[in-house]
Amino acid sequence: MQVIVNTTLAHFDSAKTNKFRLANLEVLINCVLYNPVAGLHFIEAYSPGMARTFLDRWFTAIKTENGLPRVYDKRLTIIALSALMEMEHSTVPEPLREAWKVMVSGALKVFEGLPKAVAGK
Repeated sequence: MQVIVNTTLAHFDSAKTNKFRLANLEVLINCVLYNPVAGLHFIEAYSPGMARTFLDRWFTAIKTENGLPRVYDKRLTIIALSALMEMEHSTVPEPLREAWKVMVSGALKVFEGLPKAVAGK
């Protein structure tokens, strides 16, 4: 998983198209879904503060009207946020504990947009 995270993060800031940015974000979300503790650890190990940057971009995509446009994007986000919320508090890296406060509101925002995405299939 670390190779996948490192490869994705190497292109995280240099993505020139929205589709590539979204694809990079989704790879990281999938890593977090697969193993939340290891995923966040590998993201943070890539560069100090990178896990917070990842979460900030993810939550920006959640709040943006077309940040997560497809049904798949929304379902992936809901499942991954659920996996993160199930983590033991002690396993959450200290710099990310503030982000945990907005996870529930982020999940609710995705749930609100899900019917519209399903209707637009």
